[in-house]
Amino acid sequence: MNPKRKHFSKDEINELVSMYKNGVSIYKICRELNRSETSVKNHLKKLNLFIPSKQIIVDTPELNLIWLYWILIPLFILKANTNPIELIIFTFFS
Repeated sequence: MNPKRKHFSKDEINELVSMYKNGVSIYKICRELNRSETSVKNHLKKLNLFIPSKQIIVDTPELNLIWLYWILIPLFILKANTNPIELIIFTFFS
């Protein structure tokens, strides 16, 4: 990419618009026009062709398992036979 180039020529604008309307990816447009991704996107925004997608943040309740650390781990340390993995392995192999 050549950082010295400043303005898009009319031919570049026409090629940019036709490539974008034909479904060519932004990355390929940048490579063929030898322009940065930011400049291509900004130019498409000026032409009202490129509308950036917004991320939708969904508020979901998180599964809080901190209580497991405070209850089960000390229980495993103090009384080892309460370890569920040990119980499963012991039951499976005996």
